[in-house]
Amino acid sequence: MSTELPTRQSYPAVPRPRPAEPPPFAEHLPQEAEPVPVSPTFSVCIVVRDRPVLLVKAVESVLTNRFTDFEIMIVDDGSQIPVTDVLAEADVLFDSRIRVIRQPPTGIAPARNAGLRAAAGRYITVLDSDDELGPDALLHLDRLINSTGTRWVYADYEELYPSGSRKRIRLPEYPSAHGMLMGVLTRPRLPFKHSGTTIERKLLEEIGHYDESLHIFEDIELMLRALRAGVHPRHLAHPIIVFRRHDGNITRNRLDGLGIWFSLIETYGPRNKLFRRSMIKLLRAMSEIGKWLVSIGR
Repeated sequence: MSTELPTRQSYPAVPRPRPAEPPPFAEHLPQEAEPVPVSPTFSVCIVVRDRPVLLVKAVESVLTNRFTDFEIMIVDDGSQIPVTDVLAEADVLFDSRIRVIRQPPTGIAPARNAGLRAAAGRYITVLDSDDELGPDALLHLDRLINSTGTRWVYADYEELYPSGSRKRIRLPEYPSAHGMLMGVLTRPRLPFKHSGTTIERKLLEEIGHYDESLHIFEDIELMLRALRAGVHPRHLAHPIIVFRRHDGNITRNRLDGLGIWFSLIETYGPRNKLFRRSMIKLLRAMSEIGKWLVSIGR
């Protein structure tokens, strides 16, 4: 069993680039919706750009949850068809727990931060726009949080393939934050999935939001920064997310991504141990090149 952190703890600052100021919101919709609860338990935060069909499925999956004390915070990051029009057409915009921010395209990290700043929930649950939340997901999260006092949860998930087949992904647990940090840096498959990750909003304010200098891997950097600061996430051994496998899941620019990985290894890898950091870079390079070869063979 892992040792949980106290419910209230301050974390040392971890150096990182200062995020840019967010652009002003173009719209805060729907204006006719009733106010959400002052502080719902969960804010399910979704960032989307031009994925209307998948977005509707994602929103509907949240609305079917048996645990109902939540809001859905959607950031429309410059979609050609406004998200409010998409949701209205699908007849799901009636629910007052749905809130939408529409803004010019800014990129994933600034858009995620816009959602975090507007969210009212005590806990932030990340949901990618092409994923779906299981009907008992929030109930399982609420039970784990209440029974352990944890401030950060990552969970198992299911992969759904175009053929309709499913595969459960069981994620590892780690005895310490440092052990998980090394797992993130060295494992070919990340030992966490950001979609479904649930974080106490006050903790996010303590460690800082997403690094807006990154156009990819902003979720990995946030996890590494938290782990370096001593945050020890709790693993939920229950699949709460359905992850749809499709071509859009693939990070095509592997060389660009490898450069960011090397920067993350330099920042969060073993301190004052050049040889170990170099070996980690070699492992990561082999992993990313292998993934690239698989992707071009499809």
